[in-house]
Amino acid sequence: MRTWDKLSATFVRGLKEPGKFGDGGGLMLQATATKTEGVVVKSWLLRYQLDQRERYMGLGSAKVVSLGEARELAREARRLLARGIDPISARDDARRAARIAELHTKTFGQCLDQLIDSHGDQWREKHARQYRNSMDTYCKPLMRVAVGDIDVGLVLQCIEPEWKRAPETLDRVRRRIGEVLGFAEVRGYRKPGPLPTRWKNHLDQTLLHPRDLKPVKHHPAMPYGEVPALVAKLVATDALPELALAFTILTAVRSQESRGAKWSEIDFKAKVWKVPPERMKRKRPHNVPLSSEVLALLKRLPRNGEFLFSIKGRKPVVAMSLRKALDRHGGDGFTVHGMRSSFRTWADERTNAPRELKEVALAHAIGNQTEAAYARGDLLEKRRRLMQQWGTCCGKPSVRRTAKVVTLRRAVVEAGASDLAMAS
Repeated sequence: MRTWDKLSATFVRGLKEPGKFGDGGGLMLQATATKTEGVVVKSWLLRYQLDQRERYMGLGSAKVVSLGEARELAREARRLLARGIDPISARDDARRAARIAELHTKTFGQCLDQLIDSHGDQWREKHARQYRNSMDTYCKPLMRVAVGDIDVGLVLQCIEPEWKRAPETLDRVRRRIGEVLGFAEVRGYRKPGPLPTRWKNHLDQTLLHPRDLKPVKHHPAMPYGEVPALVAKLVATDALPELALAFTILTAVRSQESRGAKWSEIDFKAKVWKVPPERMKRKRPHNVPLSSEVLALLKRLPRNGEFLFSIKGRKPVVAMSLRKALDRHGGDGFTVHGMRSSFRTWADERTNAPRELKEVALAHAIGNQTEAAYARGDLLEKRRRLMQQWGTCCGKPSVRRTAKVVTLRRAVVEAGASDLAMAS
């Protein structure tokens, strides 16, 4: 009676009954019943003992691994056992090594794609596009290099040639390279350790600080005393870019938030504009109280689509149209974003509003993370009074000038009366 190689290929192919059928030397064919009568799932097993412990090692499906291949795999396992090596542990180690080798071949370009895809809808389309373009422009030497092989020399090869010309841009690229390498490290594509893009006590020894090369320039802001005259010119027209700019100024929001405003976000009854988080810089919803001047402007707008300021009812106006409207009406040299600074300066100098209220009005973060966790309200009613003051300031420049004249005349009359009293 044969004790080895007891099975045949014909038997393996024709087997339709569940059970375990030995081939000898611990190799066996396992047939597992399925829900379909007469159909079994067949796989190879190797039974062995190591350190007085019985173990079963799977050798693969009988559909993929032939009888001859199963016998060869069993012989290799027995050779390892003869040397005191557990074949299951050896196989797992080999798979792990192959996996690590595969991971370490991941290129910078592949990790960049994964990083951008992993953020999904968390990033605005514009930011994702700018992120991609900056890396494609400056990081070409890295794209086909394995992330595990990227060092300081390769990083400098990307950023150093143009560092003095565009330090802010290249510093942003430096940080983004670090983000990709950090992502690769977390995913196991790169060994843990200090990143070659770190600045302090590292690249700062080689490159000048961006602020030493090019001082930070803030957005040019129009003096708040000139804003009412500008708003008067804007609302005197029926052009959508002008009205969109006036809406942006009166609500003190960012251009991207106002240009994408939809009618569905306006609550006329509550006099509130509810900006959704996906259009906000901090990805949090922002409620803007609407002053009487803003409500009057909204009533003038034609409803020819979902957007407040749309071109042919399909797309919102573009950022350039607001910039051109600002230039046309005496704002040449200033920026649309700078109007937020005009609002903040006015609030600082002409109101008693606390700092927190002004920061919330501008949709800025308040304090540190702990403070923000407790400050969950949006101070809507208090902001309503502040925004109405701003709307009144911007909407009635002629009244403000008249008030100054009246005040001056009253001062002259009172001074004359005082002189008469002294003469008497």
